Order: sequence, then structure tokens, then C-alpha cells
Amino acid sequence: METIRFIIVQLVGIIAWILLVASYYKKDVNEILSIHIIAGCLYAFHYYFLDAYSGVIICLFEVLRDYGYYKTDLDKYIYAGSIPVYVILGIINYKTFINLLPIFSGLIDGYVLTKSKKIVLIGAIISYIFWVIYNFKVRSYSGVITEGILVISNLSILIFHKGLFQNKDIRKK
Repeated sequence: METIRFIIVQLVGIIAWILLVASYYKKDVNEILSIHIIAGCLYAFHYYFLDAYSGVIICLFEVLRDYGYYKTDLDKYIYAGSIPVYVILGIINYKTFINLLPIFSGLIDGYVLTKSKKIVLIGAIISYIFWVIYNFKVRSYSGVITEGILVISNLSILIFHKGLFQNKDIRKK
């Protein structure tokens, strides 16, 4: 039964990854955010069943943060307000440096989501590298593979799909 549970948990991670890959091909940041919210919920489920509670907490907080970005134009205020929350979450969840990687990732991710599409992609690459390391440590093997592929996917978008960056800032105002 434990093996079946582990496989299902890994599959949930893959589904979340598929959503994230699809999101970066969207031209509007709000479309990206709506997909990130769904993927974040799936990732929280995924980490919960791996007993990776730092990942769970960060994913759930990011769902709330992204929802705020999606519903308002107060991105910079939401990000500024999230910084103390990340610090508190880091203090609460600190056991090893590995537990801080999702927090660092969330700080980067939160910041770049207030910027242009190109900056979003660059920040996502850095953020996903942190997640690759964390995923390996918590046995999220689907996460290691999928986050690694997201790094490659985002790099390919930056290199081969330059037309997506015609507008300097693509946030709806």
C-alpha cells in the first residue's frame, strides 16, 4: 500500500508540473497566476504526503500570495507584506538549510511575479533550481525531474520565443 501511495503522490507532482509548463506559454501574467494557483494546491498535497512540511507551507502561502496578485494591482505591496511572512515561516520551519530553500524560492518567485514576463522566467529558473535541491532531499523524485525540466523549458522560452517579450510589462493595469 505504501508503494501505491508513493506513486500516486509522485503523479500528483507530475500533474502540477504539466500545469506549470503550460502556464509559461501564456502571454498574460494573470493567466500564469491562475494556473500557478491550481498547481500550488496540487504541490501542497504532494509535499504533505511526503511529510515535507516546509514545502507544504510555502506552497499554500504562495497560493494565497498569487491569488492576491491575481485579484489586485497591488503586487508590490503584497510582495512587501509577504517578506515578513517568509521570514516567520523560515524561523518556524528551520531544521536544516534545506528547509530554507522553498522560502528562498518563494521570495524570488514573489518578487519576479511583479515584473515583466522575461524577468518572471529568469526568476523562475533560479527558483526551480532551489526546488530541485529540496525535492531531492524530501524524496520528491517527480519534483526533481519536473523542476529540472521546468528550468530547461523556461530557458528554451527565453532563447527561442522572443516574441513573447514584445511588451515590456504585461501585467494588466
